[in-house]
Amino acid sequence: MIRFKAPYFHLSTSGTSYVMKITERGTLEHVCYGVRITSDEDIPCIEESGRIRLGTVPYADEAHQTVFPENLLMEISAGGRGDFRSSSIELWKDGSMLIPELKYEGYRIYEGKADSFPASALADETVSTLEITLADPSYGLAVILRYSVYEEEDVILRSMRLENRSEDKIGIRQASSLLLDIPYGDFTLYSYDGAWARERHETAHELKSGITVIDSKLGISGNEHNPLVFLENHRGEAYGFNLIYSGNHMESAEVSPFGRIRFISGINPYGFMWNLEAGSTFETPEAVMTCSRCGRAGASANFQNFVRKYIIRGSWKDRERPVLVNNWEATYFDFTQEKILALADEAASAGIELFVLDDGWFTGRRNDCAALGDWEPDRERLPEGLKGLADRIIEKGLMFGLWVEPEMISINSELFRKHPDWMVRRHENEPVVCRHQYVLDITKREVQDYLFEKLSAVFSSCCLSYVKWDMNRTITDYPDPDNGQFLHRYTLSLYSLLDRITSAFPEILFEGCASGGNRFDLGLLCFMPQIWTSDNTDLHDRVAIQEGTLMGYPSSSMTAHVAASPSHQCLRRSRMESRFNIACFATLGYELDLCSLSMEDKLALRRQTAFYKEHRTVLQRGIFSKLVISSNQRFWYMTYGKETMAAEIQTLNECHSGREDRLFFPDAKDGCMYEVSARREIIPLSEYGSLSKGKGYVESEEFSMKVSGNVLRNYGLPLGPQFTGNGVDGDMRLLGDFGSRIYVIKEIENL
Repeated sequence: MIRFKAPYFHLSTSGTSYVMKITERGTLEHVCYGVRITSDEDIPCIEESGRIRLGTVPYADEAHQTVFPENLLMEISAGGRGDFRSSSIELWKDGSMLIPELKYEGYRIYEGKADSFPASALADETVSTLEITLADPSYGLAVILRYSVYEEEDVILRSMRLENRSEDKIGIRQASSLLLDIPYGDFTLYSYDGAWARERHETAHELKSGITVIDSKLGISGNEHNPLVFLENHRGEAYGFNLIYSGNHMESAEVSPFGRIRFISGINPYGFMWNLEAGSTFETPEAVMTCSRCGRAGASANFQNFVRKYIIRGSWKDRERPVLVNNWEATYFDFTQEKILALADEAASAGIELFVLDDGWFTGRRNDCAALGDWEPDRERLPEGLKGLADRIIEKGLMFGLWVEPEMISINSELFRKHPDWMVRRHENEPVVCRHQYVLDITKREVQDYLFEKLSAVFSSCCLSYVKWDMNRTITDYPDPDNGQFLHRYTLSLYSLLDRITSAFPEILFEGCASGGNRFDLGLLCFMPQIWTSDNTDLHDRVAIQEGTLMGYPSSSMTAHVAASPSHQCLRRSRMESRFNIACFATLGYELDLCSLSMEDKLALRRQTAFYKEHRTVLQRGIFSKLVISSNQRFWYMTYGKETMAAEIQTLNECHSGREDRLFFPDAKDGCMYEVSARREIIPLSEYGSLSKGKGYVESEEFSMKVSGNVLRNYGLPLGPQFTGNGVDGDMRLLGDFGSRIYVIKEIENL
């Protein structure tokens, strides 16, 4: 709900209030963002009561000697007029920085939201939008601040439109989507950082005087720093922020000399300069923000609900995602049609639903040094072509999927020989190489047309249900004929191409990928309902990767595969059942040689796919939360309705610790009874080494209990002792190093 009662704008969701004020000087100031204010009469009581002179700090004017721009709570800051904190906009004209004085001009409130940016969230009748116009007539400049309110999800979207009303060109060096001034400090910033195969590990930054910056300069949202950020204090107050954008981004938190925190999010000013021609406008991407008194766990739940409902769209928005197998780590480039069909036979017998043919299916692609951009099926490797292979796989009861990497080009390709000018490069430099490949310049309309036509021909040539859209490098050597506009234009061009492709093939399930998680963001999720989370499929490494990702994105948007042991990324050995326990908290897949599995692992595989499909609704549509017991033990929860999947995750088996593990469920309700049962696992006797002389397998311990919500939440259920070197009996738990167990928790009745 949005209300204006002069001089206050009051934006309220089901649990929060966001309040702004038009001052007597005509400026727009922030009042508060926090727990919902039920009466507008209370708003004046929240404002700071008085101001004093602050020595040499500049004040607004002689009539307002206690109004200090550097200490105000603001909605936008252009700098140069006494506010020495980070600015949200920076404008230049004829080589000089502009110092606009933005004054209130007007507002409008309307239902729905403007589709102002190609990656904007979906419009909905439950959304209302406020637009506030600020202007500086002396520069012919207007800034429209936009706020879209999602009441049920406790989410507000922020963006900004710049209008050049003058007859001269204005240069934009920075135009952030969001500026939020928080009146007091004592916050920790949580970011999600890493590198290839180590994406989105949660990092805590205690905010002190100065600036903390989280950003990407990779040309894409990047694996080094995700745009997802939380601020949380010890009182349980938390703010969450994300950006609906797939290019360079920057998030900064600045603690002022007076203890205030300024948070800014938007396009990274690095490598950015936009020419705003006379009479034209510039739209920033939308920033998402939420507020919770339940810490970042509450803010995370708001984000998961919002993304699932308003970001993900298309025919697969609310459909259950199929269990797939991908041949990459099973074969890499070394495959034949016979090998692919043998893998498909094993997949069908195990209950897998989708077979994905990865890299190497097109002519000239026997390694990663050639043929990107050509996209012609290899008739020597696939004598029946894609259609023949797809038909054979579909006959086995599987859907068929395909890998592509459209944004890339190889120098050793027919496309490069015909169009060397289509490669992104500066001609005065030898281009930087990554994975033996280069970037196609999709800002050129003819390149977009080529890709659309080429891919359309491939996708139409067979019965295709799924496409994995990869991008295996970052952007370097970008041309600069338009003075800093290339990287943003690339992002807009990507959205344009994706819109054309996904609109032409609405029934295909598209999965985004960029060397794993190098482009995991809300912008891409507007076109592709799921994203490959990381190339690292090791179960231990995946705990941090998936846990960080789930803080801002729903499980259905995140794909995870059960891969081989030892891991192809870190050589860690692990039990297949434990690999599944981690991977199933996402959209599930397999990526290993199914033909070479032991009989025990094949049995485990069949049971895993059956269990996942039985509980798929919870695992793909549930809300994720976690409970960290120690550095060695944690619990994951996925809750949907009255059912919860709980995963007990252990790093190392502590020999003879003297304690008994307990299962807690922090969200269990008083007055309710719960039924708790463990998923039975296949444990090969080979796991015991010389302790066992037999072959075959045993099943994990049986566990089933009814318990009240009070006990389950506050006392926990004892799970039984783990193996400690004194023999094995039927009640002994055999988790081992990097072990885990899944428990099904069902709310069954009221007391």
